Amino acid sequence: MKKVVLFLALAATVSFTSCSKDSDNECKSCTGADQKVEICDNGDGTYDLTVGGESNGTLNESDLEGLSPQQVVDATCQALNLLSDF
Repeated sequence: MKKVVLFLALAATVSFTSCSKDSDNECKSCTGADQKVEICDNGDGTYDLTVGGESNGTLNESDLEGLSPQQVVDATCQALNLLSDF
């Protein structure tokens, strides 16, 4: 009888336990002028931008001006490469 109760308690615990999405943040990255550029989707219409390991703030959908996160990252890397040529 104890085993049945223990099994039912375990089954109830497992059935009511859910996992949160641990890795919702989809990140796009590239390297420009030896600096890693990364933009991560926060899943709420905002994106975290990091350049060279330092946060450059949070962007909204409107800040992307119709570009995809990958296009923003690629453009940032191209700009860094152009600036490093001077």
